[in-house]
Amino acid sequence: MQFLNPIYFSLSIFIGAVVLFYFFRKQYKEKTISSNMLWEQVLNEWHASPWLKKLQQNLLFWLQILALLLLMLALVRPFWVEDAIKGEHLIIIADPSASMSAKEGEFTRFEKAKKEMLDLTGKLSGQEVTLIKAGEKNEILLSREDDPKAIREIIKDLELTYEHENMEKALLLAGSLTSGNDTAIHIFSDAVSPGMLKGKMDGLYTVVHNIGEDKMNVSLQSFGTAAVGEEISAVAVIENQSSRKIDTGFTVGNGGEVLFEQKLSLKANEQTTVQIPSLPEKPYYEAAISIKDGYSADNLATSIFTDPKPKVYTMGNVNPFAVKGFQTIGAELLQTDSKAISGLELEGVVLAEGTALSELPQQPLIFFNSSKEKIKLEKGAAVEDDTLLEYVDFDKVYIDSAAAPLDGEWETVVKSGSIPLIQKGMLKGQPLIIVNFDLADSDWPLQPGFPIFLYNAYQWLSKQTDFLGYFSAGEERWININGGKGNWEIFNNGDESLYSLDLEKESFKAPLLPGTYQAVSGNQIYYFSVLLDEREKNAKAEEPFTMNEKSSEKASITQRPNEKLWFWLALMAYILITLEWEVYRRGNRG
Repeated sequence: MQFLNPIYFSLSIFIGAVVLFYFFRKQYKEKTISSNMLWEQVLNEWHASPWLKKLQQNLLFWLQILALLLLMLALVRPFWVEDAIKGEHLIIIADPSASMSAKEGEFTRFEKAKKEMLDLTGKLSGQEVTLIKAGEKNEILLSREDDPKAIREIIKDLELTYEHENMEKALLLAGSLTSGNDTAIHIFSDAVSPGMLKGKMDGLYTVVHNIGEDKMNVSLQSFGTAAVGEEISAVAVIENQSSRKIDTGFTVGNGGEVLFEQKLSLKANEQTTVQIPSLPEKPYYEAAISIKDGYSADNLATSIFTDPKPKVYTMGNVNPFAVKGFQTIGAELLQTDSKAISGLELEGVVLAEGTALSELPQQPLIFFNSSKEKIKLEKGAAVEDDTLLEYVDFDKVYIDSAAAPLDGEWETVVKSGSIPLIQKGMLKGQPLIIVNFDLADSDWPLQPGFPIFLYNAYQWLSKQTDFLGYFSAGEERWININGGKGNWEIFNNGDESLYSLDLEKESFKAPLLPGTYQAVSGNQIYYFSVLLDEREKNAKAEEPFTMNEKSSEKASITQRPNEKLWFWLALMAYILITLEWEVYRRGNRG
C-alpha cells in the first residue's frame, strides 16, 4: 500500500495531544463518607497503575483517538495498484445481428456479450465510454460518457436487431471517433477476424471479444415459389455447415397447415436442392427445417405468392387501341361490366374508361378519363422520372386536349403546364393510374412508346396489390397505402397484434424477427415478409484476439491506482464522531 499525501502523517501530534490532555485532566466528585479506612487499599491500587486504569475506564477517549486516526489516514489517501482496463477513452462496438442469437448453453451469444460489456464497465475508473451499435445504419448510443450508471443502463437496454452488423462501417466510424493513443476499442461480436481490422485499426489498441463456438448448423439458404402453368412450384436450397452427417426434416406450410414434407440426410458440408413440383394456392408459404442446431434464425424462410401475370378485366367502352395494346404485351383480357361482377371477388387488373371512379370494383385500376369537359393544351408534355415512363418517349407525342382532372390526391407523372395528363396513386387501398386525355385526341397509340407504357403500367399495378414486398429486419420505408391515411395494425402469422402505425404521420417499419406478417387496415389485408440477410445464414465463430497491445505508452498501462479507501475511512470517522457525541451526551445526562 502507498500514500498520495504522506505529509498528513504529521497530524499524529494531535492524537498525542489528546492523550496528554486525558492524562492531566482532573475530575472530582464530592462524596460524604464516614471513614476513609476502606479507601486506602483502593488508592494504593490506583497509584500502582494510574495510566492504564484511566485509559480502560474512558470510552470517550478511545472513540476520539480512533476518529482522529481514521481522519488522518483519509487525508494521507492510501492506495494500492490493481489491474484496470486500458485507455482513457473506450469505444465499444456491439454486434446485435441475427447470428448473435445463436445459443451457447443456456444463453445466447448476445446475452453473453452484454454480460461481458457490463463486466468491462464495472472496471471503469473515470474513463469515458463511446458505445456504437453496429448495423446497416450505425448508431452512437453513448458519446464520451463517464457516468458508470448511465453506461450500464444503456448496455442493459441493448436488444437484437437481426440485421447484418456491417462491421466495416462500424470500424470506420470508431476510427473517426478516436482521440489518439489514449483510445482503446472493444468489439463484441462473434466472427470478427484479424483480416477485417487490417488497415482500419492500425496503431489503435483493439480487443475483439468474439463470443461463441462453431456450431453444428444446418441452414435454409433460400426458398421461393412461382406459378408454372396451372401449378405452383417451389424450390429450396439447404446447406449442412457442420463437419458430420446430419438428418433433418423439411416442411412447407401455411399458417400451421403442412403442405409438403420430406426427410433429408445431408453429408458433411453438403448443399442440396429440394424441388416441389406442385403446391396448393395460398397467400404465402413458409419453409422450415426441423433440426434444433442452436441457431434457429436461418431455419425458416418465407415466400409470398403473387401472380406475375394477372388477368385484365375491361369495363365500359374502352378505346380499342388500349385493348389491343394489352393483348400485344401478352395479358389475358376478359370483357365484363361492373354490374355483372357485383358480389364476385376479382383477382387482376381492371381497365376502364369513363367519367367517375365510384362504380368501379376495388382492384388495381388503369382508368382513361373521358370527361366531356375538355381543356385545350398549349404546351408540350413535361415528364417526371418514374418507372411508368421508363423507355417511353413523349417528345414526339401530340395531345390536342385533356379532360378535367378528377378529384383526389394523385401523383402527376406527365403534365402540360399545370394540367395533369397521367397520374398515379391509391384508391381504397388499391393502386390506380389515371390517363386524363382521350386516346382519340392524340397520336400516342401510333407511337412505339404506347405499348411500352401499358407494359410498365401492367407490371406496376401487378406489384402493388395485396403484397407489400420483402423487407430486411427493422427496415423503414415510406409506403403509399390508402393515400397514406389511416391506422394500420401489424400482425404476425399467429394472428398476434404487434404494433400500430399511422402512415399519415410515420413511415412503415418492419418487425425485427424474420417471418411472414400482415398489415391490416379495415377489411384490407396486406402480406409482407421480413427476410434474414444472406450474410447472417452462418453461425461461424472466430477466436478472441487483441491488436496493437503496445501501440502507445498510455494504452499499454495495465494497472491503475485504486484510491477508494479514503472515502470509507472518512465515513467510519464520521460514524465514530457521531457515536462519541452520543456517549458524551448520555454521560452528561446521567
